[in-house]
Amino acid sequence: MRPRSRQTTMVGPTQGGDGFGLGRGGGWYRRRLERDFGMRRVPFPGRRPSRRGRAATTNDRTPAGRLVATVALVAGLALTGCAGGGPEPPAATTAPQPPLGAEPLVARSQQQFQADLDGLRGRVVVVNFWASWCGPCREEMPALEEVSRAYAEAGKPVTVIGVDASDVRSEAAEFLGEVGVTYPTVYDQAGLRGGVAASWTVTALPQTWFVARDGSRAGRIGGRVTVADVRSKVDELLAGS
Repeated sequence: MRPRSRQTTMVGPTQGGDGFGLGRGGGWYRRRLERDFGMRRVPFPGRRPSRRGRAATTNDRTPAGRLVATVALVAGLALTGCAGGGPEPPAATTAPQPPLGAEPLVARSQQQFQADLDGLRGRVVVVNFWASWCGPCREEMPALEEVSRAYAEAGKPVTVIGVDASDVRSEAAEFLGEVGVTYPTVYDQAGLRGGVAASWTVTALPQTWFVARDGSRAGRIGGRVTVADVRSKVDELLAGS
């Protein structure tokens, strides 16, 4: 019995050793595949290492790549700032307020006003809460000015302070000029709603508080006061010290 002849497949010079124009001499055939069938590089993924396992990336030299890189950079800078890695902004500074009595209607918060009173320890202090829109306040203001001048001339340790609460500052300043007030005054913008007046439980104007020489609150008078009312309470506190 004759051995069966082995059939051999001929490979053309332009087809390549693998039959798809991918081997040696297959350049022309491969170009035809690319032209006729839209194949690029490898017609079947098994012929060469696949790119499926590689993460898709964007070339940073393309416009889209540059955009992605820019967004990533901005996001990184933002995260660095949130984490405190960047320089801290300069702390806000508050201009110091003028001292009590330096000018009419110096603005004061609750804490600032308390600091003013702490600096007056050893003196009897009369704190009068008022507003220019309050009729009784306007009526009692000359009496407070008279008391202030009288104790100052006598050399007594007494200080009168006016607190303009919940008022229009320009109108309050105009009224002080008309009366000729010389004792220190404070502008309490928040006033009855969270200002100095509220911290003294003032709910209606006028109201006059008296502070003893040790800094404690020693009583108050609601409504309009007279010279006699103020002198009586002040003399009592002076004698008690």
